[in-house]
Amino acid sequence: MKRPVRLWRWGAVLTIVAAAIILASQLFRPLRDAGGFDVPTPAQARQAQAAFLRALEGEDAAPQGLVAGPLEGRRGVTALVEADGDCRGRGEYLLRSGAALPLAIVAPHRGSDRNTGTLADQLFAELPAAAAAWNSAPRNPSGTCPGGDPARHETHYLSAFSLAFAQHRPAGRIVQLHGFETAKRESRAAQLADVIVSQGTETPGTGLFRLADCLSVALAPREVKVYPNDVEELGALTNRQGRVLRDAGFDAFVHLEMSAELRGELVENAELRSRFALCLSAGLA
Repeated sequence: MKRPVRLWRWGAVLTIVAAAIILASQLFRPLRDAGGFDVPTPAQARQAQAAFLRALEGEDAAPQGLVAGPLEGRRGVTALVEADGDCRGRGEYLLRSGAALPLAIVAPHRGSDRNTGTLADQLFAELPAAAAAWNSAPRNPSGTCPGGDPARHETHYLSAFSLAFAQHRPAGRIVQLHGFETAKRESRAAQLADVIVSQGTETPGTGLFRLADCLSVALAPREVKVYPNDVEELGALTNRQGRVLRDAGFDAFVHLEMSAELRGELVENAELRSRFALCLSAGLA
């Protein structure tokens, strides 16, 4: 005979669900509205980088066009977002104060790369990582928004944030989460891949191979491939954050392309996501 379900248990579940819905509405506002895609000038980008650095160091600071404030439901987390009603594609950023892994999780194409934004937030919360970021405007133009791609602009706010994070955490790591469709790839190697790991260069470092080996075990039997050794597509050669970080001497930029199936699994499967997260944070302290 089944034991009766207690009402207080259902009340607790409903409270958790409601809190999750409120938090999601704070983080993932619609990719909409008017205004041109904001790409700062080099001088403005340097100012934004300085403001991001102050914010990472715990000061009450934000680049022009962003508003800083505590994130409801997340103790010690500050959100830097565009003001309500303003959608210029400057991005959204979360910063964690106190002890945190020197890791930034970035999803520059949430929306078009399905589940990457949600996965970035989950990883930020569960590791816990020092920072997270994602786009705040759609990647492609629409009837109400011109759209834009932050990964294609060296002076974008995301580049300024990435450089500030590298300056603040020089021994840290910046991981960008991306998505691809296997059916649209040209090579057999890419069609068979679940993950393509790269650094935006033709000569990846040993750290990237260690990460790939870790992911191969953690995600087995899914296929993990390294660009350009195992696959000749999706190597992030045009990614501007990777480029500016290398120019600044920071070599711990990681570009992860994931299949749609794996992205969905990682969002839904906490145990699989935990193994994935351990690889991303390996070697960081």
